[in-house]
Amino acid sequence: MPSLRLDDDQTIQAIGILADVLDRFSGVTSLECTLVSKALRQVQQTRSQIGMDFASRAFATLEPEIRRQIADDATDAAMEATGELKLPKLRAPRPVNPAPTGLLGAINNRGASRNRKPS
Repeated sequence: MPSLRLDDDQTIQAIGILADVLDRFSGVTSLECTLVSKALRQVQQTRSQIGMDFASRAFATLEPEIRRQIADDATDAAMEATGELKLPKLRAPRPVNPAPTGLLGAINNRGASRNRKPS
């Protein structure tokens, strides 16, 4: 697994968001989640790759379904924290030019409407 850049402030912020989500997790695996959270908090403070490796291994011991739920919750929390929950504006659909059907036609004609010279 490639290592994260622990000298990047956004990475450290993301680690904190993940730790926050783990702190709020309850249930049978809450003790394990607390262990991972504490390991991540240590990484935030020290920016240690060894600490990150430990936290990663600890996270990997959680059940796959729990890891997915935590990842989903962390994604939602990160989007909230960065204000990216706003829906993007929709663009008007592009006009459709008649083109040959099929995969080969689509590949051969990509961008052809921009390059066509009048006949």
